[in-house]
Amino acid sequence: MGSGQDRSRARHGRHFAAALAAICLAGSLGPVGAAFAAEVGEGLTARMGTAEPDARLPVIVTLEQQVDADRYDGRPAALLRELRATASDTQAQVTDDVSEPVRRFWLVNAFATSATPGEIRDLAANPEVARIDLDAPVRTAAVPAPLASPGDGGWGVRAIGAPSVWSELGLTGAGVRVGEIDTGVEAGNAELAGRVVAWHDFIAGGPEPYDDNGHGTHVAGTIAGSAALGSPIGVAPGAQLVVAKALDAQGVAPGSALLAAAQWMTDPDGNPATADYPSIVNNSWYSSDANNTWFRPMVQAWVALGIVPVFAAGNGGVGTPVTSPASYPESIAVGATDQAGAVADFSSRGPIVWQNADGLGPAAGTVLAKPDVVAPGVDVVSTVGAGFGAYSGTSMAAPHVSGTLALLRQARPDLSPAQLGDVLRATATDLGPAGFDGDSGAGALNALAAARSVLGVTAAAPATAASAPAPVAAAAPAPAARAARRHVSLRGVRVRILRGRVALVRGRLIGTARLRASLRLGAPVQAAHADKARFTSARHGRFTLRVPLRGLGPGRYRLSLVAVARDGSLLSAPVVRAVLVPRRRR
Repeated sequence: MGSGQDRSRARHGRHFAAALAAICLAGSLGPVGAAFAAEVGEGLTARMGTAEPDARLPVIVTLEQQVDADRYDGRPAALLRELRATASDTQAQVTDDVSEPVRRFWLVNAFATSATPGEIRDLAANPEVARIDLDAPVRTAAVPAPLASPGDGGWGVRAIGAPSVWSELGLTGAGVRVGEIDTGVEAGNAELAGRVVAWHDFIAGGPEPYDDNGHGTHVAGTIAGSAALGSPIGVAPGAQLVVAKALDAQGVAPGSALLAAAQWMTDPDGNPATADYPSIVNNSWYSSDANNTWFRPMVQAWVALGIVPVFAAGNGGVGTPVTSPASYPESIAVGATDQAGAVADFSSRGPIVWQNADGLGPAAGTVLAKPDVVAPGVDVVSTVGAGFGAYSGTSMAAPHVSGTLALLRQARPDLSPAQLGDVLRATATDLGPAGFDGDSGAGALNALAAARSVLGVTAAAPATAASAPAPVAAAAPAPAARAARRHVSLRGVRVRILRGRVALVRGRLIGTARLRASLRLGAPVQAAHADKARFTSARHGRFTLRVPLRGLGPGRYRLSLVAVARDGSLLSAPVVRAVLVPRRRR
């Protein structure tokens, strides 16, 4: 992984299917031989070595030519059309030589089929092919027994402050679509009545929503369940659900089904001109390797379309790193907490040392602050079948974040996936030592603080014991401030370190405002550091800031960039980027 040959490949073609096998521990990657134009995953190579000459093996074939989604920023319909066109124009050159039926993909230019060892070698010799991997099964956890009623089971919803968001700010996720790739959904559950607006079954082709496992329905209830039968169980009861069933009754499916579901999420009705894709996609599943980039092209395509990718961090526990795809820089990784607010024993830990296996960055050795946040994930009560069930896992924590993002998207549909991630981290309730830590990330999810932040609402000061006045609603900003905030945002912020002395920050400012940058020492050192601030102004369009790093000791810092008004009030959510200050050479 990460060889010079890998890095020379087309931007999104590298290592796409590398580790569909990893979800079921099929192994790591490696080249087959110098004679092959393409690379073949080690899991497939091992199977080829023991297979009979006429045996057929399920494979994923990724082509060399891929679309650079960054070229279509802000043009989702054009991106979807180009993805389809590229696949249509190039796949026939390879699939015409395949004897068995193929399952074509366009979100990433690839196809699935079955082939003999000899046919796989022929495919690998084709210069149009970038990589071939085993189409290995994906698995999810077993399902506990259902409960008769929710009782007082909505503890997670209350813990993150969701009821206060509904009552204080009037946000319920109304009009926001949330995607879910899982075992399906029992739409007939009273808590989910009317919530499912799009459905596709990639396992059996069922035309109507169903869930023969239970896991997916439980996740759906935490995202958008109502309080029809008792205590509220859904974070965003006004949200709509776009559900892809990609796992069967045993919680198992081929990896190609997961890819097909991810692709469908980007264009459920098959018409690029209609933006019917969800704003957020919840993924309560995970693989085994933090640096396995097999699903990253899909995540990057989602982000390019404005879709926020939310992933369970994994259930490996202490000593086990956050797994992919949660480990990706673009993903929001969610760990789990219990009712006491402690990080669950089973929740996977961070941070992640990124190896840059696909050559797309960040640089190898970069430390990624994962998980991003933690959320309720122990004994969470939600919908199962026509009733309820109590489940535990980071699978249960992730939908709390997805539901919160639906609330934020209702309030600020203009915010990008990166900006929304920054808001979640900046408003999380710190756990453990000050700042980021590998157990809880930025801290515990705080839906109320996040919603107040994107709306520019200031929380009311707590009452003293002596006066004990009646609760006062939080004050909203003046109309002029609200109008300015709606037209100011930061996009495409990138940081480059020049000789370890200057952080060169580039991006695009939508609206007119001043920019304020500050540096704080972050993970892995748990300590505060004095601000190193530089002020500048930028007009509508692109900007460049130079933030000096002289005088700073080596370590990983957090660069926070925010748009401010003349009076110093914030006009945008902070954008946070990692800055690695190297050790000075003598």
